[in-house]
Amino acid sequence: MFGKKKKKYDFYLAGCMRGIPNLNKEMFTLVAGLLRDKGFTVFNPSEHGSYLRSSFASCMTTDINAIVNRCNKIALLPSWKDSLGANTEAFVAFVCGMEAVEVTLNETKTDIDLLPFDLSNYRLPYGEGEACQFDPHDEEL
Repeated sequence: MFGKKKKKYDFYLAGCMRGIPNLNKEMFTLVAGLLRDKGFTVFNPSEHGSYLRSSFASCMTTDINAIVNRCNKIALLPSWKDSLGANTEAFVAFVCGMEAVEVTLNETKTDIDLLPFDLSNYRLPYGEGEACQFDPHDEEL
């Protein structure tokens, strides 16, 4: 294990999955492709087949490991703030001192803009009011 470096990705993709048909794979695949076309390396969680048969907790373990150990920045997909998982990933990226960008697509979905996002100004939306309650070990995506 010592002496071997894990592959580093330019970006980890974070966005809504749960409750969206096919776990929003279409959006993740589209953005990953557009980033790769621009020369970036991308860790796309929707490319891992285990998502179709994993618990939320299992997926988050894989994702957080990728964010901490394999990725340099986090790319936040449209509507990411509506996702408990993406919020968690953004918080982990903040704690690790990573840079973040918000992804915006053009009208034809053929190009993207990467807008810098200051994670130090962002707070998890679950900090006040009613908490989102579920058992992450039993909950499927």
